[in-house]
Amino acid sequence: MAKFPANKLPEQIKKELILDYKKYPNLFDATARGVAAACKVTTSSQMRNFYEYVLDYYDKSSRGAPFDEILPFIKMLNSKVAYAKARQGNKMDDAFVEMIEICVAQVENADKLRVFKLFFEAVMGFAKR
Repeated sequence: MAKFPANKLPEQIKKELILDYKKYPNLFDATARGVAAACKVTTSSQMRNFYEYVLDYYDKSSRGAPFDEILPFIKMLNSKVAYAKARQGNKMDDAFVEMIEICVAQVENADKLRVFKLFFEAVMGFAKR
């Protein structure tokens, strides 16, 4: 397997990656653009796979499933992204893994999940290659 340089999220982007668009109005624009730019190796297919997980959890939440039953599966995204990185490191970089980990850590209720979904959607739009 080919080794690629570890692409980390820039520190400034990490500081701005707060799932609160009212406090951070650039979340869906400059921050999402910065994350997308840092994810040079991650394929759009890999991004879509993880976006589908987030979308599925959001759909369950919006249909009234108790959030405390969905939250453990949201947290499990960390292990899914770690596994995908270990298995297909040439199609995913550290910046994408960091983005997932930072966002998942902030999801504590249905509203944060909604903002995570919207943010992820913005990242995918900017990352389209």
